[in-house]
Amino acid sequence: MSNFVSLSRQNDRATEQTEQNSVLDSCDRRILSALGDNSRISYRKLAKIANLSPNATAERVHRLQAVGVILGFSTEISPAALGLGLQAFIDVKLQHGTSMEIFERALRKMPGVREATSVTGSFDVRLRVDCKDPTQLGALIEQLRRQMGVQETSSIVICRDLQINRDGKEDR
Repeated sequence: MSNFVSLSRQNDRATEQTEQNSVLDSCDRRILSALGDNSRISYRKLAKIANLSPNATAERVHRLQAVGVILGFSTEISPAALGLGLQAFIDVKLQHGTSMEIFERALRKMPGVREATSVTGSFDVRLRVDCKDPTQLGALIEQLRRQMGVQETSSIVICRDLQINRDGKEDR
């Protein structure tokens, strides 16, 4: 599992291209919906859903990547299967004078951080972390406070992730 974390920055070129091509047709939307359900779907199966040839479907997927609509493909790994049975959110308030860039660079080297998002409100960043146990979570929080310019933290242990249906249709 990668420890790389990014605090989501927009690529100006991709944003311009997306605005120029902001109208997605129904075929693009069918492709995106199918990829959202299964990013490993074959172009042949995707072509049937999109009512296109496999080559035309592949060209559309590549175009959607090039203009920044599709940001990437990923594999979701069960933290519990890796012995990381405790997941938590940690809200972080940075010390005055600590830059987001420095904090972001430090997070990339920090094991256990799965996601990091810059947020509004009383905290600056929300982290999602994977830990072995409460002791490891406590050590991670202490590392944040001591080494990374963090003024305050608030943690929330995740009981379980809820499964929601993304397409709005009820399960059959």
